[in-house]
Amino acid sequence: MIGFKRWLGVIAAASFLAACSSVEGPSYAELNTITAEVDTSVVWRTRVGSGTGEHYSRLAPQVQDNLIFAADRHGLVVALNKDNGQRVWQQRLGGRAGILNRWFRGEPARLSGITVAGSMLFVGSENGKVYALDSETGEVQWEQRVPGEVLSAPSVGEGRVVLHLGSGYIVALSARTGEQQWLHEEEVALLSLRGVSRPVIASGGVIFGSATGKAVVLLSQTGQIAWEERLATPSGSTELERLVDVDGAPLVLGTTFVMSAFNGELVALDLRSGEVVWKQNHGAWRSPVLAANRIALVNQDSHMLSIDRNNGLERWRNSDLFNRSLTEPAVIGQYLISGDRFGYLHWFNRTSGTLAGRLELNDDVALQSAPIVVDDILYVQDAKGYIYAVSQRVK
Repeated sequence: MIGFKRWLGVIAAASFLAACSSVEGPSYAELNTITAEVDTSVVWRTRVGSGTGEHYSRLAPQVQDNLIFAADRHGLVVALNKDNGQRVWQQRLGGRAGILNRWFRGEPARLSGITVAGSMLFVGSENGKVYALDSETGEVQWEQRVPGEVLSAPSVGEGRVVLHLGSGYIVALSARTGEQQWLHEEEVALLSLRGVSRPVIASGGVIFGSATGKAVVLLSQTGQIAWEERLATPSGSTELERLVDVDGAPLVLGTTFVMSAFNGELVALDLRSGEVVWKQNHGAWRSPVLAANRIALVNQDSHMLSIDRNNGLERWRNSDLFNRSLTEPAVIGQYLISGDRFGYLHWFNRTSGTLAGRLELNDDVALQSAPIVVDDILYVQDAKGYIYAVSQRVK
């Protein structure tokens, strides 16, 4: 069954669905003049290897203390000084670097995600490997093979590293040694978006979404299933319309969590019982994000939504950037900041939803992963491997 699985790029899928929904009109939003509320500037930028190229990837920098950790697809992992971007250490995983990192390179490491947790940095690979590095030196502590592609950053908690693999398996490894602790198998879809829901470890459970449109909770100690709930049911006349992937990570809010499925609904579920608290028709493959007392969500049409966390009701919607493949937003003060596939960052006023700022980073170079915020500085990585530190100042 796994051998027949077909992946579909999320950007291609969204663009195709948009084209099918309307014969006339532009396929994506052009940028219009806005009244800027913030001044934005690049504090520094540096490049990490060759980036991800034409591949869709969720590689994103991670920050701990004064270090930024980042990687490129070909196997380069670096630690950078948070204040100026200067390199502190570097490590190469898998493959061969080649001459000037360009010619005669070996098999790429196909790195897909990194997570820092205390003294350890965990790195996943589409080649079916997981690496643990010392976060202070970059020295490899262990590596472990897993039964499928690692398509999102490892999740770390309760002494475990948990990975959701493209093969449908959820695997838990010892964070200290890399030894496998348990393995859970989920059904895979014949046609699926190229991505998986990154698990969240919370309250003794491992929470994730499946390619078949379900929210699932496993017991973190054993991997046994606690419960599952369907978020979307395949419907429609074409395979694309029948996609029901849950690719976003769950958003945990105390005793409940929120998830959304492609062509499905945004649903809040009780963490222990799986009982539906509320649900609304907001199909998305991006993760919901907490923004003060509301939920910010980029839906599958690249509309930015502000949603009441108590009942799921929509408070505002901005559709000015439709089909530009917006990332999940970061939150700084009164603003939501999201990147797009054309190399722009966009600021939304969190109260009104209006566009409040814009910054072009690299002409037509995609931003595919969500920005992160540390001490009111925004850090983001583009497809060519550039890492940017961005500041904002309210006018």
